[in-house]
Amino acid sequence: MTAHLLFPTHNEPSFLPFQRFAESMATSRKKGELHSHVGEEVITYVLEGYIDHEDGSGNHASLTQGSLLVLTARDETRHALRMERGRTARWLSIVVRLPAGGEAPSASLQVLTPERPSVGSDGTIRTALIGSNGPARTSSDLEFTDIGFVKEGTTFLRVGRDRRGIAYVLSGIGSVNDHSLEPGHAVLLENRSGLSLNGEAGYRVAFASVPRPVA
Repeated sequence: MTAHLLFPTHNEPSFLPFQRFAESMATSRKKGELHSHVGEEVITYVLEGYIDHEDGSGNHASLTQGSLLVLTARDETRHALRMERGRTARWLSIVVRLPAGGEAPSASLQVLTPERPSVGSDGTIRTALIGSNGPARTSSDLEFTDIGFVKEGTTFLRVGRDRRGIAYVLSGIGSVNDHSLEPGHAVLLENRSGLSLNGEAGYRVAFASVPRPVA
């Protein structure tokens, strides 16, 4: 298994409340070990292939391309991802720290496959995954959207000056805020009201944002 880790790294320890953002790929059977999360929300978004999820009680859920998993763990919660034999998988992993004093459940698990909408007037397909327009909800108030360009064009996203955001390129040729950005690279956003994307057909960007921590 290989992982492209945006953070935490030596140069980018975190971007709180984002604690981890990574794109992973497995090309053979990988038996992930059960591990724990406390005071965190964990998001797994399957870009390609098949993944088996196991919770601490031994229950399993199959994730396929387009599937989304949201694990809320206020108290210690164990889980693992396992690759299916003979199949490859590629996925995004996001870990967000839960706000202190929030009303998050002790533990909850959401597994779903959001519907892919039709092409918008700007030539993009915006699949709302988590948040006000998406089918999944989080205790961290995370907003998460997959934007794909069907034809060359420009589109705009609202961010909010009270939020921190990550625009991560999944594929294609294009730019974020007029800066060329290749697959596997990202822009970290803070104190921005909006975000502009320009891309050729096939450009695809995952955008996540969450309220900025109170100092």
